[in-house]
Amino acid sequence: MHGLLLRPKAMPAKRLFALGIGLILCFCAVCAAIIWEMAQKDYQHAKEASTNLVASIASEIDRNIELYDLSLQAVADGVKLPEINSISPELRQVVLFDRAATAKDLGSILVLNPAGDVTLDSRTLTPPQTNFAQQDFFRVHQTQATTGLFISAPWVTSEGEYLISLSRRISNSDGSFAGVVAGSMRLSYFHNLFRKLNFGPGDSMALFNSDGAMLMRAPFDISKIGQSIRDSQALKQFPARQSGSYVTKSVVDHVSRLYVFQQVGHHPLIIAQGLALDGIYADWWQQLWLIGGVVAALGGFSIVLMFYLVAAVKRRAAAEDQLAHLASTDALTGLANRRRLDNTLDVEWRRGMRAKAPVSLLMIDVDHFKIFNDTYGHQAGDAVLATVGRCIATSTKRVTDLGARYGGEEFSVLLPGIGKAGAQEIAEQIRARLTTARASQGELPTVSIGLACLVPDHERTSRDLIKAADLALYEAKREGRDRVVVSPIGWDKSGKRRVA
Repeated sequence: MHGLLLRPKAMPAKRLFALGIGLILCFCAVCAAIIWEMAQKDYQHAKEASTNLVASIASEIDRNIELYDLSLQAVADGVKLPEINSISPELRQVVLFDRAATAKDLGSILVLNPAGDVTLDSRTLTPPQTNFAQQDFFRVHQTQATTGLFISAPWVTSEGEYLISLSRRISNSDGSFAGVVAGSMRLSYFHNLFRKLNFGPGDSMALFNSDGAMLMRAPFDISKIGQSIRDSQALKQFPARQSGSYVTKSVVDHVSRLYVFQQVGHHPLIIAQGLALDGIYADWWQQLWLIGGVVAALGGFSIVLMFYLVAAVKRRAAAEDQLAHLASTDALTGLANRRRLDNTLDVEWRRGMRAKAPVSLLMIDVDHFKIFNDTYGHQAGDAVLATVGRCIATSTKRVTDLGARYGGEEFSVLLPGIGKAGAQEIAEQIRARLTTARASQGELPTVSIGLACLVPDHERTSRDLIKAADLALYEAKREGRDRVVVSPIGWDKSGKRRVA
């Protein structure tokens, strides 16, 4: 039987659900963008603060090394004076070491001859009988005339004190090697400098030379002093970059950190601070959980509300469909009513006009129904109408077929796309089923059927089809009832109208 020509049932609910999900996703996307921006700001603030701290510490170390280097240069220039060896030892100490930098973490300044023997000591008139010919700082100056200030790797004195050596070459007027002036700096200076700083859990700061030897690290661990970190990212970027930042796992303790590094002045020293990523994002994680919880709660509430709303829309749509069905259905027979027949006939007539396809219509009338109704009563008459309705419904199997109660004891069957032969076959099926019902139910009236088939065109309307079927029905009654009569206005195989 022809379906209801209404709007699709599920579409409003689907669109509402899709709209709700879309709004929730948009809201989540906005929140995610805000949270991401917060993370970027925390990262940037931590990076800027670390950059400023590293620059400050590097400047402090550079200033002290420069002061000590000036003292070394003054001694290197002083020992070249022609009269320096002819004056008294006391006066020579004053001339050479009067401008020597002094601090508790700075050792004495030594002057070494070309053989590596100590010839002068800034803190005594009787220098120790010590030879440094095998030390790395002596060999570097001995072999390389352009080294300038050399800062050695950490080394340990016989008393167990950790030092680094700062040295400069002494050259003769012809450029030949004349010795070395060397001083020492205790690593405790860097340890005290780092100890003044406040580090978060997992943070670190390290000072190392360009060869990768660790000079100092905070948090302090004596076993890390002198350790090689040649594989660190800072050394891979140095000397192409004198400063920068990167995120990686530490080669020392394997903690993921943001590292900010900078060269100390023009010296072969690099200072790097590592900020643990967990510390950088600690506050951000708290905000993330808070905002994420609120968003999840709102999203869950919205989804529940949306399901309730969708269910309400579906219930309303079902109620509207039921009302529409009731408004277009005959309550007694279950067939379509006259209004639905008229609407469907107009639609199928226009479709047939576009497709040049035939449209057939059966007009069915119960024979002698008034007499039957008066004889057996209205309930029996209603039962007859219901039986006829069932016969029509079971004979119209296509979705486009539409059986309808036209009015009173009169019925119609709309058969789009079927010619006269097919329509006549369906009409005979209706009569045959009614005959079968009569055999099982007892006394039942017969039906007369008028059939009309037209190919819609601009010269006729659907009313012409109804009129032709009506005329055929009257002819069936005139010929004796209980029969099918085909309208003389018909449709042949060529698609042209003809009169039988």
